Amino acid sequence: KFEKIGDHWEKKDKKGPSDQRARSGGPNAKGKTAEGVNANATKKHLTEVARRLDIPGRSKMDKGELVSAIKKANRRETAKSR
Repeated sequence: KFEKIGDHWEKKDKKGPSDQRARSGGPNAKGKTAEGVNANATKKHLTEVARRLDIPGRSKMDKGELVSAIKKANRRETAKSR
């Protein structure tokens, strides 16, 4: 229901799993986590999130690179707000 943007959580447009691990569900889920980034979102949405986080080079990134850059920016923003 929510995705992490910067140092806070925001409601997603649609319900549903955000990454491979959330899709498998349960307490012993397998797969990679996207650390709150909605990795199943469109590239357009991920580019918009990257713009809000002021990630350089976002227009040239593919979807996987955007997810990685957003995860890194989220960790940086969370650390800064502590």
